[in-house]
Amino acid sequence: MLALRGTEARARVAAVLASCLALACAGAAKSGGVSPADIAALEAGLAQHPDDPAVNLRLAKAYYAAGRFADTRQAAGTTLRLQPKNDQAQVYVGLSYEGLAQFDSARGVYSALLASQPRKAVQRLLSGRLAMLTRQELRSAAQQAIARESLLTETPPDPNTVAVMPFHYTGSDSAFRPLEHGLAALVLTDLSRVGQLKIVERARVQALLDELQLAASGRVDAATGARSGRLVRASEVVQGQFSTGPASQFRIDATVVRATDAQVAASGSNVDQVQALFDIEKAVVFQLLANLGITLTPAERVAISERPTRDIQAFLLYSRGLEAADRGDFAAAAASFGAAARRDPGFGAAAQQAAASQAAQAASTMAPADLAATVGGAGAAVETPPSQGALATAINAAVPSGAAALDPGSSSTPPPPATDPNRICEGATCDGPARAILAGTIIIIFKLP
Repeated sequence: MLALRGTEARARVAAVLASCLALACAGAAKSGGVSPADIAALEAGLAQHPDDPAVNLRLAKAYYAAGRFADTRQAAGTTLRLQPKNDQAQVYVGLSYEGLAQFDSARGVYSALLASQPRKAVQRLLSGRLAMLTRQELRSAAQQAIARESLLTETPPDPNTVAVMPFHYTGSDSAFRPLEHGLAALVLTDLSRVGQLKIVERARVQALLDELQLAASGRVDAATGARSGRLVRASEVVQGQFSTGPASQFRIDATVVRATDAQVAASGSNVDQVQALFDIEKAVVFQLLANLGITLTPAERVAISERPTRDIQAFLLYSRGLEAADRGDFAAAAASFGAAARRDPGFGAAAQQAAASQAAQAASTMAPADLAATVGGAGAAVETPPSQGALATAINAAVPSGAAALDPGSSSTPPPPATDPNRICEGATCDGPARAILAGTIIIIFKLP
């Protein structure tokens, strides 16, 4: 037990205690998180031990919880400088880049972690995080494009670049409505087989539509299509609608609108039984390409003629998955994609999308701290708690001359009482980091006059 007397002694011990509490926090279990309330104590501990990787990492976590992303990056970066293989610190660097909207840098961090070939569960989480990051990137790009729309209007779009809008269903059977997304994806895939065309990713178009908040009917308006094309830097935009009628009829109508003047450059339409859905869609695509004056090679024609599946019900399930994924419901998307893959085991796109949606669902529902702990558990450097000697040294340095010093190696040092540490903390009217030291390997009792 330490006996200290005088106001100066109390003040000096209080200052050192704050530092020691921060150091003790570094030895807590990884799952024992920190909060913004811990920042002051952790910073005090860091001032005494600036090269302690564990304290820097816990400070990075607290900064991230407080939304201080630049500070998060600096603290986690210090940990990485001291422990280059600390995967938890790498995750927090990536998270800080996300918070700073520096998406390319965040992607680089997560990709590097993924390239290290961690265990499969971690690979799935990192893949899901990259998928979530892509959504953030596309949304940010759409917002920036809308903000700079007047400038984009003055700049000609990239030639031979095509964007495909979701199709608009004009029928009354809601079971077919998910095909708004499925048909657009099918047309996009077919156009990507044409060597002279460059395709705007479906997700980029969807992100723009989400930001513009267009109603379904607005997606087939020529002026809206031209505007959307300019915003995603496409020279042509494919728009379309489909309907169901009596006797199981299915009709698709599509147009290609020039982004420069909103004029229709090509059109195509076809109608048949719903069972011939893929034949109808292929016929429309071939019409559009012919009306655009594009001559296909035999190989391109064969590639366009390929079907993703022969099962219409499987394609409806796949379309339902795309619809759910576009609204960010990854659990529903994974269920629909999985059902499509089970119905047709040869439907490769459905299986791939099911796995991607499952990964995105896992990543989107996991808290950043848990993500870092899980990734770090795959072989990261372990946060090493400070020794009793480090704590004792810090205290002894502040003890006035002549006062008793703490010797952690002495047999006379009393063991921690076998009492619930939370009750101890309540009795001492402490909170935050104080609970960590009282739950640790040392109990320090101060008897002040």
